[in-house]
Amino acid sequence: MIEGTRSLDAMKLARAGYLCGSGSGGWQWSYQDGSTASIGISRGRDAINLKYRFQSNGGEWQSVEQCVPIRWTPCRFGGERPWFICGVHCNGVYCGRQVTKIYGGGKLFACRHCYRLGYQVQRGGPMEQAHHRLRRLHQRLGANYDGPDGLPPPRPKWMRWRTYEQIVRQIQDGEDHLDVVFMAGAQGILARIERSEQRGSKSR
Repeated sequence: MIEGTRSLDAMKLARAGYLCGSGSGGWQWSYQDGSTASIGISRGRDAINLKYRFQSNGGEWQSVEQCVPIRWTPCRFGGERPWFICGVHCNGVYCGRQVTKIYGGGKLFACRHCYRLGYQVQRGGPMEQAHHRLRRLHQRLGANYDGPDGLPPPRPKWMRWRTYEQIVRQIQDGEDHLDVVFMAGAQGILARIERSEQRGSKSR
């Protein structure tokens, strides 16, 4: 089982060579206690295939394969960048959102919206603080903060490159911290949902 904070970033996978050519490889997460977890990834430009194991609430291990579509869009100054297309169905409705990151808070990797946990996790505490810090960093670049799943704002003409690069690194660190806080809250909510569903099935 892949535990703790587990997210995949389309830009990081592209830089690591997973979104070009063919073949397969792996991605690894490291945790503060020294443990690690990994996932298999089959390379591809238009989609990647994820292979991993999942265990729900102490049940039996399940082998999971998930295809995640990739969409490429042109960049402002040339080139192109990748986005994940969230291919999960939520309440019978296909998502299809174009996002930078997908999260493994349950059996499948999906965007924040599909877990329907964002608003619950964001209420007060560390989540609000993490968003507030990112909002202030975006304001320093003269931009509105629309959420963590996008590119950093462009450099203001009056700002030195060195200052801009420092702020961009702070934004990236802030988004990594936001992932940690989000997943901690999301997993707690998912665990409560599972326990509630199990109690409901036993009472029938």
